[in-house]
Parts: sequence; structure tokens; C-alpha cells
Amino acid sequence: MEPDGQDPATQDPNESFFQLPSSLTDLRKQLLGDYVLPPEPPQHSGVRALTVSETISLQHYVAWRKSNGTLYAYNLHAGVLSRASNVEVLSQYNAKKLAQELTGFVPCMVDMCPRSCIAYTGPYDLLSECPYIHSGKGVCKEPRYREPTSSGRLNPRAQVQILPVMATIRAMYANADTSRLLRDRDSCLQAALHIVGTAATRKYSDFGNSQVHLMQQSDLGLFQDPRDIAFALSTDGAQLTMKKQSNTWIMILILLNLPGSIRYQTTNVIINFATPGPNSPGDIESFI
Repeated sequence: MEPDGQDPATQDPNESFFQLPSSLTDLRKQLLGDYVLPPEPPQHSGVRALTVSETISLQHYVAWRKSNGTLYAYNLHAGVLSRASNVEVLSQYNAKKLAQELTGFVPCMVDMCPRSCIAYTGPYDLLSECPYIHSGKGVCKEPRYREPTSSGRLNPRAQVQILPVMATIRAMYANADTSRLLRDRDSCLQAALHIVGTAATRKYSDFGNSQVHLMQQSDLGLFQDPRDIAFALSTDGAQLTMKKQSNTWIMILILLNLPGSIRYQTTNVIINFATPGPNSPGDIESFI
């Protein structure tokens, strides 16, 4: 018999499968805070109307990025385009700044331990030294800040650049082609639900029509909207050059909404952060 008196033989396997440890449920509550999901998504993206100059500048900026051009090439081609169209083309700096303003894709710098033990988020947010306990080595105790400046300002000794996930997903939904592709997961789910409803023979091929996905939708109430996002999180270390000092720890998000044929392509994988080395993260969840 289980501690709650329920016979394991009669226990719902779905319930035991989705039972999360208290550490994860506590982390989820901490991350959500007082956030409440609105009943309906906003009707407007908030993107303002662009001038002709801004539109041409962004088109030129995108073409320059895709061609892996240099700053010199950007300026040369911008001059030709400006003279041909009689429209001002923004500098590369201002075009990039405009793109960040419109998309909200602005990196966030987060303080971290110089030894990569933790990122100063969540319960570590207000600490001034690293509390991470290394196996057999004791508490780290590396100071968070450098010596105060003459004005009393505290500068962190190390930071990690976190790239915004939601801004990336919003940008993908703002594009007609990627918006359609992101609905592939829901198409597979609806097809699987139809097969279940008609008692037809089921064939599993991917997450979209898997038993796990069906249970998440029917038992947990997840993925009720075709735009809901499912992703797989993966972290691993990498040595970028022959020197150990180039070690880094990368976290990527794989969008399970996309068709399997393009899901793992470089352009469709979201790189959330890469910690500076050479040490691997101690509390990886603080970086997430």
C-alpha cells in the first residue's frame, strides 16, 4: 500500500507519471510569482507604424545580416540604396537599435559568480557573495562585486548574457510562414485526438501525437490553445578552442511546435545563454 492508502495496482498511471517532486513545484511557484495568465491574448502587438526610411533600413539590415556582410559593406550598399531610392538609410547602429525596439529582443545581463557556481537570481538575488557548496571543497564565498568606485557604485565581477525567449517566439508568430509552422504541434494533437475518438489504430511518430502529449492535454489541461508552445530544454558544456579557458556551458531550447523536419535546424533552435568558462555551472537552475 502507498502512504496515502492507495493500492499501487489501482493507482492511475497517468497521475504517477505527472507527479512532480516538491523542489520543482516550489521552483515553478517562485518563477510565476504573482503572474496571472489573462483570459485572452492582447489584440494588438504594440508595434507602431514605420516610416519609409525605417522600412527600407530594416530590409537592408536583414539582407546585410543574412549575407554575413561587414560594416564597411553595410555602409557602401546603404549609400547606393539611399541614392537610388532618394530615401535615407539608417546607420547600422540605428537600424539595429530600431530592430531591438520593435522586437523587444534585448539581452539581459545577469550577475553571476566568477567561478560560474550560480547566477544571482531567485533566492540568490540579494546576496553579495556566492553561497554555493562545492563537494569536498566547502562554500565558495567568492564576492559578487568589485571594490566600490569613488562614487560608491558596485560593479559585478562577472555577468552572463541571457537572451529573451518570449521575444523570439513573438517574432516567429509575427511572421506568416513561421506562425503556420508553429501550429504543427497542434495539428498533430488534433489528428491524434480524432483517432482516439474514433477508436482507430494509432501510430506514434513524434511528440505532437504521443501519449504524453495527449495526457497533458486531457488530464492536465495543457495545450488548450493552438498557439501554446512546447519546447525541450538541453544544456551541455563545450570547449570552443584547444584551450580549456574557452570552456562554456550552453542552454538551448528546441521548439516542439515545429515540424520534425526543420525543428533541429540551426536557425530554429533558440540559444538562451552561454556561461563564460572555464568552470561548469554549479546551480544550473539559477541561470534558467
